[in-house]
Amino acid sequence: MVKKILFITEGKNPDKNLVKSVCKFQNNIQKNPIIEYEIIIYSTNIYVLYQDLIKYQFEQTVELIREKEGEKFPYSSEDFSLIYLFFDLDMHHHTPESDFFEIKSQLESMFDTFDDETENGKLFLSYPMVEANQYFHEKFITDQSVSFYTFPIFSPVHFKAVYKSFIRENGAIQTRMSDPLLIWNHLIHYTSHILKFLGIDIESTDASIDSKEVFINQFNKFINQPTSEVILLSAFPQYLLHIYGIQKLLEENQIKILQEGLTENVISILDTEEDIC
Repeated sequence: MVKKILFITEGKNPDKNLVKSVCKFQNNIQKNPIIEYEIIIYSTNIYVLYQDLIKYQFEQTVELIREKEGEKFPYSSEDFSLIYLFFDLDMHHHTPESDFFEIKSQLESMFDTFDDETENGKLFLSYPMVEANQYFHEKFITDQSVSFYTFPIFSPVHFKAVYKSFIRENGAIQTRMSDPLLIWNHLIHYTSHILKFLGIDIESTDASIDSKEVFINQFNKFINQPTSEVILLSAFPQYLLHIYGIQKLLEENQIKILQEGLTENVISILDTEEDIC
């Protein structure tokens, strides 16, 4: 029996379509093997999944899902060779008065639990949401500069309203680029610049994406600051960089060489979006 790759996401149809798009990109790189994947959709969030795993002392994520889903999930841990989890940084159940270091400790524990794709799974977080992919324009990177955008984690305006306003003003990336592979090329290239800005090593030959390190650097540079922001960063480009590494993607002409010496601009989204409905 062929092993499958399990993708666990938080959303419904949008996330499912996004995962399919990612897998098509992977098929294009691998050229021969077709990736088999199973998408599990939860109406809960990563916190609930993590808490249930600990509370009920399950040794495997898949066994917990099987217990919760029953016949709707007729698989066991042996059916999957790799497990990946894609979730949003959910701060809605916290307040600005929350103990940020307690939150940090909880998230670090989750990253420690979901730190291996061959065991409980490898977790990738989107900041603040997976729709960070939608808040992107090619003009963010020029020959002279690269612009990064931040968003308050306790914003009175929901990020969905922000990215929809951005799309109304600039058009969706899917309308500017009809080729989905080209879209991923641009998103991975831009994400590489973001990760470098966060101090993540992505250029050495054995570099992989340490999701916990990404979070800690987000926390230190942006979350645990007076403005309590995150730099926009989607989980799926991080995943692709983790799987292939930047050197492989360069060899396959999937991304451009990262420009050096660019002026780095950090811009708060709410300073640029004045008429958000």
